Amino acid sequence: MSYFGGDTTHPMDVKGRLSLASKHRKMLPDDLVLVPSPEEDFPSLWLFSEAAFEEWTERVAEDKGGLLANSSSAQHINREMFRKQVIVTIDSAGRILVPANLRQYASLEKSVRVIGAGKHIEIWNEEILAKSDAFHSNHKILDLP
Repeated sequence: MSYFGGDTTHPMDVKGRLSLASKHRKMLPDDLVLVPSPEEDFPSLWLFSEAAFEEWTERVAEDKGGLLANSSSAQHINREMFRKQVIVTIDSAGRILVPANLRQYASLEKSVRVIGAGKHIEIWNEEILAKSDAFHSNHKILDLP
């Protein structure tokens, strides 16, 4: 699997359609999984292929003790990872339709940032992304040049 990279700004129309960069579209299947990011302080959306989403959910489940565990907390983790997912399709114009509830969650309006983040793509409100970047830079979470 190839990895997504880059940082671009894209318009979102009033219906919630977002064009994806051609370099990303070439790497993606037609059906994708769109989910709210797990970082509620700095909400964004994450876009996965179905295979990458399955791999991510399995990794999260392992980190939390496994989804096969017969406990209410394991069932809660399972519900949270899958209940908010939306299957989206790339249309003939290279766009995805971002549902209203997810646009509201991530405060997406006219202009959004689309960032390649390895095995998924992140979709951000520019102001929230700037706040997230500043927070993480100030807390030296990742010390990059």
